[in-house]
This record gives sequence, structure tokens and C-alpha cells, in this order.
Amino acid sequence: MFAEDYPRFMDASELTPRPHRLNERYEAMIASNRDILDGARVLDLASHDGRYSFAALKAGAAHVTAVEVRQSLVDQGQETFAFYGQDPETYRFVCGDVFEVLARERFDVDVVLCLGYLYHTFRYTELLYRLHDLAPRHLIVDTMVTPATEPTLTVNREPNVEHIRGAAPDAYSVGRVLVLRPSVPALQMLLRAYGFEIESMYDWKSRLAGRPTDGLEGYAKGERVTVRCRSRKAAKAAGWEPVASPPAAGALAQPAGGWRGRINATLAKATGYELRKASSP
Repeated sequence: MFAEDYPRFMDASELTPRPHRLNERYEAMIASNRDILDGARVLDLASHDGRYSFAALKAGAAHVTAVEVRQSLVDQGQETFAFYGQDPETYRFVCGDVFEVLARERFDVDVVLCLGYLYHTFRYTELLYRLHDLAPRHLIVDTMVTPATEPTLTVNREPNVEHIRGAAPDAYSVGRVLVLRPSVPALQMLLRAYGFEIESMYDWKSRLAGRPTDGLEGYAKGERVTVRCRSRKAAKAAGWEPVASPPAAGALAQPAGGWRGRINATLAKATGYELRKASSP
């Protein structure tokens, strides 16, 4: 288990240690993607203390570049990598805002990790434009989603930008930071618009069945997803098989019956009546 094999990521963290959560997320985001990480050049966006950068290396990645805006987390990551004797030639930490770093540097990468970051920004089109420009073969996204069956983006105010998990203020912030949360259909639409397609969606529901969900409640409820995406251009060039449409995990959190079911539930509670489809004459 990752947390037990490399406990320093837990011991040195400013966050509450939750090894079970780390292990389950490792399985979803890293272990289940060993086939594309093996020998790959990886870019880890908003890498925190580098735990998933390190995990990618242990899964066979040839090199990882970790981008993190907080210098304290960069320092912590470098110390942990050194503590475990990771070859310095296999990794690089870059301290800086994700958007500024992507705008000024060119990266030759095969896989991009965007883990726990998408719902911490408002600048979706800019981010996906940069990722499209990088042209990785694969993109792994882990994000909170809004429970809707239509392409929907929910606007939220980041509750505390000073928190270690909070979004950092950017050049377009005035006071509080605004962020977006996509529905699964919106995520799929955004990805396709920038040349990516969802190749698979991690089956959190089956994984967590009968297991503790402490710290994983969002995944259990369908409010957070982990998706593996691939470049359509790379897929075509390599002759990869077409992918089937992924299940709409965001829809799992909706009441049965879609919009009709939601309206009927409200009507029944308020009036005792519900909508029914008119019979044909």
C-alpha cells in the first residue's frame, strides 16, 4: 500500500493524515494507469507535496515535472524525494502558478496529471488550450463534479484561499476567488473541444462497495470522478480502437426519472400532485 510504503508523505503533511484515502486514490489515479505511465514523461499540475509525482515514478514513469505554486510544498516534496533516495535526474519541481508556468515553458510530455485541480480554477478554456498545445497522449483528471445530466458549470466561491487545499488568488481575482465545478457531460464536452476524449472512468462505486468511505464520500456519492482521457490525434495516429461513451457518473447523483422525477418530487411534496405523460388519443 502506497501510504504504508512511503509514510513520510503522511508524516510531513500539514493535512490530517488519512492513509486509507491516499491508498484508494493511488489505486484509482496511478495503479490503474500503469500501462500509460510506464516509461512516460509526466507533467503533474498543482502537485501539492509531490505524492502523486512520486507515485508515478514508482509506477514506472521515466521523468516527472511537478508544478506547484506554494514554495513550502515544493520544499517539502523535494525533501521527501531525497529522503527516499529518488534519482534527481528523474524529476523536477517547478514553483509557480500553473497558468504562468504553462505559458512560459515548453514541456515534452506523454501524460498530464490534473488531480484535484480543475474545480480550483475558473479558467477552463485557458487551461485546456495549454494542455492541447502540449499534445500529451494521455490526460488523467480527478475532479469534483456537479450532479447534472446536462453540460453544466457551477460557479463557487473558494471558501478559504489560505487553506493548503485552497485555490491561490490569480491576476483576475478581486477579493474572493471564483472557481467552477463541471458536470460530467460538461467535462466531456470541454475535453472534446480541445482534442481529448474520455477513454475510461474509474469505477469508484464498485471499488468502495463494502469498504470504508472515510474521506472518500464524494467518490461514493458520484460527486467526484477520476477519468482517463486520451488525445484523439494520438489515438488516430496510433490506430487505437475507438472508445465507448463513458457512463454519466454525474447522473448517478440525480433522483430517478431525471428532470421529470425532480419536478414530481417537488410537486408531490408541495401539492400532492405530479406530472404524467398524456395518453395518445
